[in-house]
Amino acid sequence: FIVPKAPVWISADVTWGDVAFTAMEAAGKQSIAILGPDGKRLAPASVFVGKTKTTAEVELTSPGSYRIEATDPPTYWTQLRIDGKEQWKKSPKNEITSGEIIRSDLYYAEAVAFVTVGRPTPLPEVDPEDPLEIRLREHPSNLHAGKLVELQVLSYGKHVSGAKLKVFGEGGDGHRPDLVVDCDSQGRGKVNLDRAGRYLLSSELERAVENDPKADMHAFNAYLTVVVLK
Repeated sequence: FIVPKAPVWISADVTWGDVAFTAMEAAGKQSIAILGPDGKRLAPASVFVGKTKTTAEVELTSPGSYRIEATDPPTYWTQLRIDGKEQWKKSPKNEITSGEIIRSDLYYAEAVAFVTVGRPTPLPEVDPEDPLEIRLREHPSNLHAGKLVELQVLSYGKHVSGAKLKVFGEGGDGHRPDLVVDCDSQGRGKVNLDRAGRYLLSSELERAVENDPKADMHAFNAYLTVVVLK
């Protein structure tokens, strides 16, 4: 997203929905952070959790490019069967004392968007220890319809070989993506976003783990919202 000049107040919304960009159910109390052009974190002036979305407001006071992220931090969830009924409990499997364990996951999700105020600047550095990230190979303020966009999927700073990128355009049909891109051995993929407007890009990583007393599976999700110009 691009705004003409600073200072400017913006709001960032986080929501779950069956259709991209349509608020349907509050996503919860995710950690919402804003990284400024200098790499420093800005605290939202306010965070409101409503019925359909979580909204954070922040004043951007300097020109440059900002990164906004909403994160579900790594959390252990265990699926149990108790008295014939299945349920999820927010605990690692080594802390479960009753019921039959079906599976246990280390779950993580992060949604990212960028805002450029006035002139673009290099994007703020991200934490190399993020469990999953979709990284643009060019500046997000320079995306134009019909131009190939190169992205890379990383996990803990290392490329995810053979990752898949799902592409959702505005007005898409539920959870069915408009396009699925197969990344190469370096986790890189190219997407032709042929229409101007907003797009949601997503990638997921499910990986079985061995010899971990807390979980059987790593289940990570990354989301990136971009605006493509004419």
